[in-house]
Amino acid sequence: METIESKFFKHYRPDFVRLEAFGFRKSGEEYLWSSPFLDGAFLAELTIHEDGNVSGRVLDADTEEEYLPIRNRMQFGGFVGAVRDAYDDLLAEVADGAFRPVDFVLEQSNRIAGLIREVYGDAPEFPWEKYPGNAIFRHQQNEKWYAALLTVDKGKLEGTRESLGEVEVLNLKMPTEEIPELTKRPGIYTAWHMNKKHWISVILDDTLEDQPVMELVARSHSLTAGGKGSGKKVQGDSWIIPANPKYYDVAAGFAGGRTIWWHQHTAVKTGDTVFIYYGVPYSAIMFRCRVLEAAVPLAGTDLRPDEIKPSHKQFMRLALMETYPKDRYPLSFMKAHGGSAIRSARRLPAELEKAMEGSPR
Repeated sequence: METIESKFFKHYRPDFVRLEAFGFRKSGEEYLWSSPFLDGAFLAELTIHEDGNVSGRVLDADTEEEYLPIRNRMQFGGFVGAVRDAYDDLLAEVADGAFRPVDFVLEQSNRIAGLIREVYGDAPEFPWEKYPGNAIFRHQQNEKWYAALLTVDKGKLEGTRESLGEVEVLNLKMPTEEIPELTKRPGIYTAWHMNKKHWISVILDDTLEDQPVMELVARSHSLTAGGKGSGKKVQGDSWIIPANPKYYDVAAGFAGGRTIWWHQHTAVKTGDTVFIYYGVPYSAIMFRCRVLEAAVPLAGTDLRPDEIKPSHKQFMRLALMETYPKDRYPLSFMKAHGGSAIRSARRLPAELEKAMEGSPR
């Protein structure tokens, strides 16, 4: 059940650096704070629990009993309203002095929004005054949406009239023929409030980990990037680099939506696309990445000198866009379309790139 405190702090998180300076004291795994208000007639008590949720009580200073009328929205008396308004003002002071604002309610929603900003440079836009928590992400070049982060009752996703509580979902565009299979996966539904033939809704409650969610974001971003020829590349060059699975686990490096540093010997620039060819026993192109930074010296990375070869002088930072199964673009496919085994970084052959763009997903 939503309380005054849970509703107020829905878009805030405790700032543990500032809590004690503001006056909170640690008690076990919780933080406690109290303050008189309305000229000492009432006492507010707040508790920040281990999970970050906030609960509170308002006590009548004379009786030392909880003043419950402010919890009952059916009570509209002038005095009750004055106490409620004063308590709201006090909560605003606490939020400003000891919390930090966040755009979304669910933790994964904020993580995904952060990853989208990091990978694509796009901040969420909040275009609906009536629905202030709903946001869109759009291309800077053509202004098309590629993602919409919306609040919905989970019961509507499940197709029931029963209320199952509010959740946040990310609506993403997908190829029509893939949607029936995608919606068999836990956490993925036919789109809420958008064209169900072309869009899906991904619930952001950690049912899916960040990495597969970001791979779906990459698909949607690609499908909406061009004009009528959806999937058309807007800018940047394409490259292919080799990786030896015996020495480096690429999937583990990208786990949790992380980015990775990779040594750079070619003229790769920020915004380019890099495909990673995974060697024996896979012998296939298995990863598509976006270059977030290029030509960065060792001092500009978080790598240690003992982690690299002396010949590695500059690096690029990669974000994972899509993971392919090993049988989608194997060496045989590459050779059939102008490619070959990859032993060093190079530009992706145009014929191979065209074949990959036209191959079935």
